[in-house]
Amino acid sequence: MDNKELLKGIIKEQIQPELEKMRDELEAKKEQQVKFYETPEGKEMKERLDDLQGKVINLNQNTGKKSYIFKGFNQDMRKNLVMNVSEELREVEAKRMIKALTEANTGAYATATEYGNALLGLAELKSVFLNKARVIMTNNPIVKLPVKGTRSTIDTQAFGTANADAALTMGQLTFTIDKRVGAYEVLNNDLLADDTFDVVGQWVEPAIAEGIGQTIDGEVIKKTEFTTDIAAGGTAAVSVSGTTAIAAAITYANLVEVAYSVELERGLAPEWFMPRGAMKDIVKLVDSVGGLPIFAPVPISGAPGGTLLGYNVNIVSAMDNTPDNGNIRVAFGDPKQYIIMLRQGVQIQWNPYVSMKEGMTQVIGFARADGNIVDANAFGTIKRVDA
Repeated sequence: MDNKELLKGIIKEQIQPELEKMRDELEAKKEQQVKFYETPEGKEMKERLDDLQGKVINLNQNTGKKSYIFKGFNQDMRKNLVMNVSEELREVEAKRMIKALTEANTGAYATATEYGNALLGLAELKSVFLNKARVIMTNNPIVKLPVKGTRSTIDTQAFGTANADAALTMGQLTFTIDKRVGAYEVLNNDLLADDTFDVVGQWVEPAIAEGIGQTIDGEVIKKTEFTTDIAAGGTAAVSVSGTTAIAAAITYANLVEVAYSVELERGLAPEWFMPRGAMKDIVKLVDSVGGLPIFAPVPISGAPGGTLLGYNVNIVSAMDNTPDNGNIRVAFGDPKQYIIMLRQGVQIQWNPYVSMKEGMTQVIGFARADGNIVDANAFGTIKRVDA
């Protein structure tokens, strides 16, 4: 046995009791968190949150300042909020639906701007990149933004000799907002007529806001309609070929390679973006000396969070843990170096004719958007590139 292996065995033997103690403590804390809300203190906390029911909460979000009403206790705080819009506006939107069931839909029943902006706020609560990226609202279908092209050329010269030509160039990002991010749902007319239909709580929030937010996340990672995405626009710090290799690509060495592929020295504020499956593999990683985990999720139970190599981790549901050729499994970079351009908020349209004979109404929800990566050097990825 060489000295390295001997030293490794001695260190592991010394810390093994502490490691087992730590694991026992983590399991105990996990169980404690699960049972917390059954304790008097947990029940008291739940009662206090329930007392907030109906109260107005204002949030300064990435897409602007939004107002919500606290619904009541839920461990997932995003599910506690509904849009704070006036009863008058709610009635207006409900009447649009009723009119759509009985009259020709000529476009007069499109969602009001205030209501659409409120829906956009709900979409942001369900989307990583609407919350993290640079979001710009515009009224124009085509937007051009200047970006840095090349850095200045600099040299040193004696007095009497001209310095080098700076040779500055300016780049340009073009956003063409002729794309709709959305989908449609089909509702039963009898249900709409017989029951009180909560536009916000029963349908808009889960079907439109969350769906649009998740779809925008997917476009940012691997585009279908956006102009550029992180998969192609970022730097492939780690490239592997095939399904087996991308599954095995979560290693400590590869994570370090990705983290130091971006220009950290230029004032970036990078974060990790990955699917839940990649996070699971990272949690399994241990160091080569003591067998200690390199990442400890916080909290012990619930959605994983914390820092990896000192940077915040985001779980992105729209990312694929088993990506196809040309797609990415992990991204690391500054989300503000990706721009999402939005025209207005979320739009809602009602079509009672496409399935009239079946007694169904089609509801279409969409946001007009485009996306562009600002700087490829701001993002590093683990990417599948098949040979």
